[in-house]
Amino acid sequence: MKKIILTLIASLGLTASGYAGDFGLESLSVADLKASQENLALGVPTPEDIEGVNKSPNLASPFLDLTIKLPFASLSSRLAELPGVKVQPINPGAPILFKQADHIAFSNVAVNYNGIEVEPTILIKPAFEGLNKLSIKVMRVEADIAFGPAKALPAELDKDGLMEMVMTSLTTGMLQSMDEAFAKNKVNLRAKDVLVFAYDRRSWTLRATVNPNFIAPLMPGLISNVSLSNFSFDAEGFALSVKTGSANAAQLAGYNLTLSDGLLDNFINQFTQGTDFTFHPQGKEGGLKFRADGRLEIAGKIYARDVFGKPNVYFKATILAECVGPNTLRVKVERVDVDKAYGIGIPGFLNNWIQGKVIRSITETLVSNPAMAKVMTASKLDDKTVRIVLKSSAFMPSFAKGAVIQRLKIANGLLYLGFDL
Repeated sequence: MKKIILTLIASLGLTASGYAGDFGLESLSVADLKASQENLALGVPTPEDIEGVNKSPNLASPFLDLTIKLPFASLSSRLAELPGVKVQPINPGAPILFKQADHIAFSNVAVNYNGIEVEPTILIKPAFEGLNKLSIKVMRVEADIAFGPAKALPAELDKDGLMEMVMTSLTTGMLQSMDEAFAKNKVNLRAKDVLVFAYDRRSWTLRATVNPNFIAPLMPGLISNVSLSNFSFDAEGFALSVKTGSANAAQLAGYNLTLSDGLLDNFINQFTQGTDFTFHPQGKEGGLKFRADGRLEIAGKIYARDVFGKPNVYFKATILAECVGPNTLRVKVERVDVDKAYGIGIPGFLNNWIQGKVIRSITETLVSNPAMAKVMTASKLDDKTVRIVLKSSAFMPSFAKGAVIQRLKIANGLLYLGFDL
């Protein structure tokens, strides 16, 4: 029971580091990227695969959709800090990148081009070209040139050369910045392993190929591969989406991450093999279900070895998980239904005893488990309810440190999380 509880909480994406043994970026390597590319997508057994299993009607296909917003304000400050570039902000308090009509403007910078200071305003058009492929096309360049007694204005400014120098400077700086971040965190990767740029001088187009497979080892057993599935922008910034699985799910405004109960059902099932908990018992409903009323159900069979006669107990637990504040969750075991023990119906007093034992196991595990304590603090509000406060590194450890969960919603077959980075 304790193992299934740990797995259930970990599968919600809230305490993955505690469950996965503090898995960090430092253990990643190029081999992980290649292995992730070779893995097949995880699948959930269907009723045809396991005879007699009555699957939950809400069980969706294994599916994960993560959208991360990259605000222009943050990107502007990062571009201004890139090491070794020949592009410097003119007004540090003003943005470098911003939306202008249906383009992105790159402005408020001074470029040292062959000893001449140029202040360009560049209009670019980003586009998503397919899975893991992006392009940024320069549509127009306007340039003011600052010159004085020691500087000569060239007869004709080589715009092709200027653009190539700007793009090379920016991409080199970005890759160098990534390499420094990897080295600081002792990651056995180079930026070129996850991001490759190619610039076409004639068409003024920068293309980027992304290898997102380094994300999969951060959530071992949950996903086997992901792909960059969309790229867009609005007045606030760029939006990047990564996806695993072939199912489609509607995005909700204010939420970044969508997980299907099918994905988490598969994850839990892997870690219950060989335990006293049978996640998909023959002839009975089992597995994880996200219900339309905002609750989750977990059902299965427990071999109660510490109960007289050691019966097999079929049960279904209904749990309400709510986000009640930044990185703060309230988990309440609302109901435990016991179907059979000893293969027959059981008297009420024994039913109540088993229900109480299941509820106590859930709440006590949340409060007292050492692995959980690494990423959260938990306290019992009453016999059925636990309040959880996540540490700043609890969500997607070592990948998005400082992520703060602000919203959680459970719908028909899907879990939505809204977080800020």
